Amino acid sequence: MINVRVLRVLAVLPYVVLGALIAFTLGSKWGARPDLAIDLALCAAVAAWMLAFRTFRLPWTERPAVVAVFMTGIILLTLALVLRDSSFGLLVIGCFIYAYSMVEWPWELLAVGSVAIVAGIAQSSGIDRSTPSGIIATAAVIAFNIVVMCGLSWIFRLTHREFQRSGVEAERHRIAHEIHDTLAQCLAGIVTQLQAAQHATDHAEQDRHTSTALNLARNGLTEARNSMQALRPPALETAQLPDAIDNVTRAWATRTGVTVATRIIGTGSPLPTDKEVALLRTVQECLANTERHAHADRVDVTLRYQSDRVGLEMRDDGDGFDAALRPEPEAGDGGYGLTAMRERIKALAGTVTIDSRRGRGTTIRVEIPA
Repeated sequence: MINVRVLRVLAVLPYVVLGALIAFTLGSKWGARPDLAIDLALCAAVAAWMLAFRTFRLPWTERPAVVAVFMTGIILLTLALVLRDSSFGLLVIGCFIYAYSMVEWPWELLAVGSVAIVAGIAQSSGIDRSTPSGIIATAAVIAFNIVVMCGLSWIFRLTHREFQRSGVEAERHRIAHEIHDTLAQCLAGIVTQLQAAQHATDHAEQDRHTSTALNLARNGLTEARNSMQALRPPALETAQLPDAIDNVTRAWATRTGVTVATRIIGTGSPLPTDKEVALLRTVQECLANTERHAHADRVDVTLRYQSDRVGLEMRDDGDGFDAALRPEPEAGDGGYGLTAMRERIKALAGTVTIDSRRGRGTTIRVEIPA
């Protein structure tokens, strides 16, 4: 799991590299005004390209075709700068970041390989390419870059898949231990008390054993609910996360009579189980709070897929509450609770933002790394 701070650094790093190269170019080519103007124009085009497609995020910028256009443009602009001055080869750092984080597998290999070619051209700039040996040496440098960087891409993919598998397996073991340590013991205790009640010699003793068995059953039910919250909900067993959210909101709207509008922006690969569960639970808890407290007429649900994170926004037009005086509405009995929701999202390196005022509704925004 990548920390949010690391993601922010990776988002800013291409601009830092570009700024350093612009400063270097100004210092080294100040006397050569025509060349300087062309270099600065290309640098400005790179900055504008990144701003338009990555910083000013719009819903359509996450579509695969648009991502392909962005990667093609940033690679060609970087190549143009590298052909003018090999020092601009440092820009491939940003290109590699975008290729690894934005492009879906297996197209990631094509993007990474293309960036590696540009990197190889920059690294082999000092080789005389007019001779056969120079051409062979240049081709060897480029091939080395392609093999290494595409190999890293393959390793990253295998590591990510293994991380997902190990996470699921660890979660299964944890739940199995919980069942053994809590539910199995509760069931054994219930059986023991009921057997004792059958052999009781008077009504008082029988009532005492029956009452104890009832209390154990209640405790076991509570533990079962707690364990079930850690499992993959049934809604996710038969549908992808966007469809599961849409099904949950439709069912809730039908039952409550409140209008619900659901939007899915962008596309993304299936998330690890814990992240999908956390997002679905967030939707369910927000809807439950809206039903109990908000008296809303409309709820808007937006799930937004981006290259490096997934965002969820729940907005209602209900009563709202004073977030400064009371950070969250009281949860009903057995509810998931905003406090628990915060803890689960925080455990995934995500953030929860609550914006609410009396009479102006409530908006809850959640973001987690993809």
